[in-house]
Amino acid sequence: MSHRGRVVTLIGAIIATGAAPAAAQTWRTLTMSRPMHGESTLTVDVQYGAGRFHLAPGGGRTLYRVEMSYDEERFTPIREYDAEASVVRLGARGRDGGGVRVNFGDRRRGRQPAAFDLTLSPDVPLSLNLELGAVESEVELGGLALRRLTYRTGASSSTVRFSRANPVACDDLRLEAGAAEMRVVSIANANCAHLSFRGGVGQVNLDFSGDWRRSLDAEVEVSIGSLTLGLPRDVGVAIHVNRFLASFAATGFTKRGQTYYTSNYNTARYRLSLQVSATIGGIDVNWIE
Repeated sequence: MSHRGRVVTLIGAIIATGAAPAAAQTWRTLTMSRPMHGESTLTVDVQYGAGRFHLAPGGGRTLYRVEMSYDEERFTPIREYDAEASVVRLGARGRDGGGVRVNFGDRRRGRQPAAFDLTLSPDVPLSLNLELGAVESEVELGGLALRRLTYRTGASSSTVRFSRANPVACDDLRLEAGAAEMRVVSIANANCAHLSFRGGVGQVNLDFSGDWRRSLDAEVEVSIGSLTLGLPRDVGVAIHVNRFLASFAATGFTKRGQTYYTSNYNTARYRLSLQVSATIGGIDVNWIE
């Protein structure tokens, strides 16, 4: 199935589940953590379908810590740790086997929303895989030793921040959003060589500010919606645009062939090369001093 087809299917599933009658809630709060035991790397797999999600760097000698509030009648916690492979799997799955059910009417009915709070050690290099559904997420990755990140979300409102520089080199940053509002802040602090973003329906803001330590190649695809690019003026930027029924504000660029360049592209210490594909909507640029 195409990316656009998956988006339509996801929206339909959310509408259907949102109309379901409310059921009684049996709430539990689960707290779990693991101390560090000399781990040299850690792979973190998170699967979380609905509610509020928060991730941030931790402290002390704790490898990871989770506090999760969930409806025991609807969800089963996921908590698996493979010490030999240095892999931890965390999250929640639906008890009915059909995935986590989504009901946006919970708050309007006075029902408590599910919540998932995760902290990770900044002292261990991480490979981080986040599979999120209909969530309100605040993800702070600044200061974590991040080697690679895969972030997938469905119908959501997401903010991903890199407030501090990544102390290790990151190979790959992959982001995918369905029907979503997504904001990624200070991407340069991620210290990644490659970024890819695939968006379905919604508003996307990609801010490339931060401590530039290497040049970056990025591929950005937005199906229906608006895309805002925050671009530092001291970085050489080249944008190749493939668009259909989508506008592009090209102020500050010179076009050569099908690619738009900033005047400092050949002389800047660091370069940002963007491949942008937009179907319906608009591409705007905010210049960052």
